[in-house]
Amino acid sequence: MDEMKNRIIELEISFTHQTNLIEELNVELTSANTRIDQLEHKVKALSEMLGSLGPELTQSPDE
Repeated sequence: MDEMKNRIIELEISFTHQTNLIEELNVELTSANTRIDQLEHKVKALSEMLGSLGPELTQSPDE
């Protein structure tokens, strides 16, 4: 019986650690997605600014 109790306790501890890890990963993923959204917005704004300057300024010197 003690062996079963110990096993249940081990499983509960493992479950708790996994739950905490999932929560931490969710926070990191949410933060990364927020940063990606911000960067996409900045890239779009820069692209629009370059587009308004005219094609001669948006082409690389190699073209």
